[in-house]
Amino acid sequence: MGSCVFFVGTYRDNEVQIGHAIFDLLQKLETSNVPTTKLSLTGLDRGDLNKMMSDSLGLYPRICKSLSDIVFQKTKGNPFFVLEFIQSLQSRDLLQYDSCQKRWLWNEDAIRAEEITDNVLHLLSSKLNQLPNEVRLLLKVMACFGTSTNESVIGYLSESAGYSGVRNGLEGALHDGYIEKDEEGYLKFVHDKVREAAYNLIPDSDKKQVCVVSLVLCRCVQLINALLNISPLCFYSVPLRPGQSVVL
Repeated sequence: MGSCVFFVGTYRDNEVQIGHAIFDLLQKLETSNVPTTKLSLTGLDRGDLNKMMSDSLGLYPRICKSLSDIVFQKTKGNPFFVLEFIQSLQSRDLLQYDSCQKRWLWNEDAIRAEEITDNVLHLLSSKLNQLPNEVRLLLKVMACFGTSTNESVIGYLSESAGYSGVRNGLEGALHDGYIEKDEEGYLKFVHDKVREAAYNLIPDSDKKQVCVVSLVLCRCVQLINALLNISPLCFYSVPLRPGQSVVL
């Protein structure tokens, strides 16, 4: 009886160079006559972005075309960037709903003057900096774990004095849509750019301290779950710098 494997892989073509292992894999698959399908995902074009904003704002496409053209110019049609940019405009009243006219209005000149970098990090970092301290702490700690971590790890970490606010920060981060929780209790960033922006919030002088605490705690939880299949609290003294330690 034969067996089949269905494999789906993704990568950003602007983040890998010739000679990367992904290209070696693709060549081997082709040489071995393994059927493959390549899909190139690009940003929204002007027309699609105009239709999307027309649906979102409840306006005819021709009415919001000037706005969608500016958004396209600023975001290059990147869907995630479009969403973040529109939300930032709304939060700063550059895009707001007029109850008298019963429609959305915008300050076209001010939006056109917005300076946007080629990626979303600058916009996301500015947005994260405005969050409550506990939410920022939670996001910074999670950024050290990688793309995801188990909720139990956050619970254990909240037992230490220096990170007692992460539990409240978790609720805020979930509510604001920066992270999501799956059925197995794993917390994940909604986008890798959110994780990258959260990690950049950590001062260089503190990155080693925060990441050491996070990674050691994560390893403790993994060992306990693997060996005992339960989740008791664990206590470890982790040296951070001369004369300082934290209890986990």
